[in-house]
Amino acid sequence: MDRFFRNALFLCLGLALGGIYLNYRASQTPWALFATASQLAAKNPLKAKEYYAKAAAAGHRAAPWLIASLALNEPTGPNYQDALPWLNQAANLEEPRALYQLGEMFEEGLYVPKMLAKATHYYKKAASLGHREAQSRLAFFYETGQGLQPDPKEALYWRTQAAAKGEPESLFRLGEAYAAGLNGPPDIAQAARLWLKAAQFGEPRAQYHLSRLYETGSGLPKKPIEALRWLTLAAENGLAEAQEALALCYDAGQGVSQDRAIAAKWFQKAADQGLPKAQNNLGVYYSQGFGGLPKDPERAAQWYLRAALAGNLEAQLNVGLIRAKGQGLSQDYKEAAVWIKKAAEGGLAQAQFFMGAYHEAGGLGVPKDYELAKKWYALAAEQGLPEAQERLSALGSLKDFEKFQAVQNLERL
Repeated sequence: MDRFFRNALFLCLGLALGGIYLNYRASQTPWALFATASQLAAKNPLKAKEYYAKAAAAGHRAAPWLIASLALNEPTGPNYQDALPWLNQAANLEEPRALYQLGEMFEEGLYVPKMLAKATHYYKKAASLGHREAQSRLAFFYETGQGLQPDPKEALYWRTQAAAKGEPESLFRLGEAYAAGLNGPPDIAQAARLWLKAAQFGEPRAQYHLSRLYETGSGLPKKPIEALRWLTLAAENGLAEAQEALALCYDAGQGVSQDRAIAAKWFQKAADQGLPKAQNNLGVYYSQGFGGLPKDPERAAQWYLRAALAGNLEAQLNVGLIRAKGQGLSQDYKEAAVWIKKAAEGGLAQAQFFMGAYHEAGGLGVPKDYELAKKWYALAAEQGLPEAQERLSALGSLKDFEKFQAVQNLERL
């Protein structure tokens, strides 16, 4: 009897140990190691990396990319040094995400030398495997000739491929192509459909274009409320042009109740991004104390100067005017004339009128010269400025009067 129980005990122990061994073997399969790593990834990335490495060594194809991904998403920032060997291993396994990441690293010079040809190589491989962002970058390279020869047909092909997968940049760019007639006659309706898809993915440029279509009724029904909704979304998503446009709506009370405090907020955001029109308008707000901003001539002058140096004509005129008056900047008539003339030469009718007035009166940094005055008044009048036409007519009469006086003086002699 004792012998029977002893044999039974050995049998049970053998089965238990065998089960443990089999379970251990099962836990060391590539998929089991990978599953364990995935469970640990959020809570313990270091332990997850250890299991992913074991899974990679055991032949799991996705593991190298996920180890690289852990390195690229470290709390202190991307660790390209640790990621690179795993990216190369994953790329050799034709993992499209790794190929795209390598393309981006060589395009931007992130830990590796900046090499557009190599970036193109990786983008092509990732694109051929269906990676939509790689397809979009490849289209951009073909459009601009970066890293390879420009090829509009290839660019269109890859844009279309990426757009079909819902890649927002390509949806937006294809919309631009249809609107401009690059694929045949201009097709605003098709552009609108593509921009709508891109806008729904959060593409701010598409949202801005869509707002303009709803505003004008071009390619879409005219819907002011929809126009404002998309414009607001584009502004909230950081597009400076949309922020400026939204500020102008609140400034003028167009489609919304007039609220210059909200306008000031959006002018500030767009100006901080370097948009010259917004910088000039922010200067106006500080100059006049609009929107709850302090009336501050010096701060206004700073914003005018930034915009003027960037080529904004209205800002160049404003710099000239405050230079002439000594408001926010030291008074300097010659410098004032330089800025106003720059704006006039750029085609700004109001600046052309001021140049005419200065030449008519003389002083203020310019000589008195009726012919030059008439030239500037004529240019401003051609743009429909009524006061310029009035002064042009007055100068003509004045010239006739001067001739009459000269004849009378000669007759007296």
